[in-house]
Amino acid sequence: MRDVPLKEIMVTHVITASPADSLSSIEEKMRTHRIRHIPIVDGDRKLVGIITHRDLLWHVQPHKTEEGYYFDKEQMDRFILKYIMTPDPDHLRPDNTLLDAIDIMVMNKYGCIPIADAGKTLLGIVTPIDVLRYVYRVWKSS
Repeated sequence: MRDVPLKEIMVTHVITASPADSLSSIEEKMRTHRIRHIPIVDGDRKLVGIITHRDLLWHVQPHKTEEGYYFDKEQMDRFILKYIMTPDPDHLRPDNTLLDAIDIMVMNKYGCIPIADAGKTLLGIVTPIDVLRYVYRVWKSS
C-alpha cells in the first residue's frame, strides 16, 4: 500500500483560485465546496501558492450570529491574497507514493499536499481524508 502512486489517490477536480482573487471569494469557495485548502494558480495553472481555512482565521475573525458564523466581506477584502497565501508550497508529483505524501504531511503538519508535474502545473491534491478513503477501500475489499 505504501508504494501506491499518488495518481491513484489524488483528487483531480481541484477548486483553485488566482493570486488576484479577493479573500471573500476564497472564503465563499471554501464554504460552498466544504473544503479547507485552495491551491493558488496562475493563468497557466502553475502552482504559485496555497491558502487554508486556518490562514483565513489567522487574519480575519468571523462574527457569531444566531444563524451561525459569518465573515465580514468588507473586512476580508482589505487583505490581499498574495500576501496571505503560502507562496511556492511544497508539492509532490503523481508518481510519488502514498508513503511520500504521508511523510510530508506528518512531518510538516500539512492538511494537504498539491500534486503537480515537473513544470509545476497543478494536477491534483491529496488530503488526509483521501488517504483514509483509499485505506478504507483497500481494507473493505480484502
